[in-house]
Amino acid sequence: MVKDKQNHIRRKFWITPHVHCGCDCGIDSDEHEEGCIDQDDVYRLIYEIPGVKKDNISIRIIKNGIKLNAVRDAHVEYVNEYSFLVDADPEGTVVQYEEGLLIVNVPMIGKDPFKNIKPIEIK
Repeated sequence: MVKDKQNHIRRKFWITPHVHCGCDCGIDSDEHEEGCIDQDDVYRLIYEIPGVKKDNISIRIIKNGIKLNAVRDAHVEYVNEYSFLVDADPEGTVVQYEEGLLIVNVPMIGKDPFKNIKPIEIK
């Protein structure tokens, strides 16, 4: 909890983004369209932050992670830190915000280290 200048107590709520492959399918659902090709070079992070004004959102991106702070009001702040497995391109990041959904498209510079790894058999 944090007190602001008016002595209100603001609770910080840790939120987890929906991580998407970067393609345009599945925006309205969790399903990929037939023939979808995942984009290895983009992370799409979707945050649900209802009631937050665009001016109250702070996003910082470095090559290996993102930090989000979104103040809804004097009592609620949404926070998140997310680490990337490969280096990101902070300068190429595109962010959109509409009706409580914050969509962050982060281009990746490196290749997915898990792409060519054989899955472990589950017994």
